[in-house]
Amino acid sequence: MIDINEAKKLVTYCGGFCGACGMYKGRIWAMVAQDFKEIIEVTGFAEWVPKFEKIDFNFSDFLKGLEYFANERTGPYCKFPCKEGGGAPCKVRPCAKERGIEICFECKDFPCEHFAWILKNHPDKLEDCERFK
Repeated sequence: MIDINEAKKLVTYCGGFCGACGMYKGRIWAMVAQDFKEIIEVTGFAEWVPKFEKIDFNFSDFLKGLEYFANERTGPYCKFPCKEGGGAPCKVRPCAKERGIEICFECKDFPCEHFAWILKNHPDKLEDCERFK
């Protein structure tokens, strides 16, 4: 169980929670890629599939991709929580830091144009933030 202080560090400026995300430290994505890689190796999939089915991509490149995603240290994963600089660059983080707020909904201008791109992919985020406001 995570303690409350650690949990607070994992809450993002936009109201997300790094601890529930598969990209944070690559936990879920890396596990799935590693499992898939192992299944391919154990079954000999890489050797026999091209003999039965025509595939329109380079299978060895696919395996290299799996290797890349299976490695938590080198994959495209957040190495740190949002508030420590992890994650993709966004306009929300610098804005929140500049205003000295922990979460967007604390801002008098919420919701704003910086938050709009989040709502495009996560329309429920506004309702979540309003609930905590």
